[in-house]
Amino acid sequence: MAEVKKWVVEDINRTAPNLAAIKRFSTDDCAGLRFENFLQEYQVDLILHAISKIGIEYYEGDDKAGGVVRKGKLGPNFFRFKSDHSEYFRRARIFEKVFEERILRLVNFFPRVQEVASKTFSLGHGVAEHQDRRMMNFTVRVLPEAPIHRDWMPGENTGLSFAPRVSEQFAWNIYLKTPKAGGQTRIYKEQDPAQAAKGSNYIDVAPRVGDLIIFRSTQAHSVLPSDGERLTLSGFFGITSEKLLFWA
Repeated sequence: MAEVKKWVVEDINRTAPNLAAIKRFSTDDCAGLRFENFLQEYQVDLILHAISKIGIEYYEGDDKAGGVVRKGKLGPNFFRFKSDHSEYFRRARIFEKVFEERILRLVNFFPRVQEVASKTFSLGHGVAEHQDRRMMNFTVRVLPEAPIHRDWMPGENTGLSFAPRVSEQFAWNIYLKTPKAGGQTRIYKEQDPAQAAKGSNYIDVAPRVGDLIIFRSTQAHSVLPSDGERLTLSGFFGITSEKLLFWA
């Protein structure tokens, strides 16, 4: 009888990278990668201070499972404005400048996220564009919980010009604040959310401040209820035949 592979998130240490784990993830043999201490404590503090000065916007939004939940965001994400492209890009230009001047000037973490992804998949990288307009590269997100869902840009009828070129899609999160309890990301081995809800094999990834988590967003996944604030830097990237494309 064939051995069933354990569905795990592999820990990657900065000083001794686990190259075998990275290869397993690139070929879909593990649930995700956790880069430990991707941001140091002082860098997290600098970013949190900048965010507190800018302020989080809270709103009622679609939870991708037929419900409406309270979300917090700094910077637009496309899913919220998928029916209003002009508003998304209007906000993207505003927050692109805000992030550059008030966050990335202090801690320029985003190129490092791109570099990690590029090395994992041996591809170059860039920020996705739609009709010569750059997508947002990341958002700041307060997400206390989320039901089982999957994120797959080509399947969401977005009308974005780059979407048909994407062959695989990934989510990335850097944790800035973690709740007292809960808040784990549950990643299922099943892609279909309905099938995952029936008890599919899964792994729970506990949030830890400063860590970077990367996983396939096309796998069914959820966020378990949080007791306290769960704050992340978040975005997506997709594989195309030429390079990785990043967006939020």
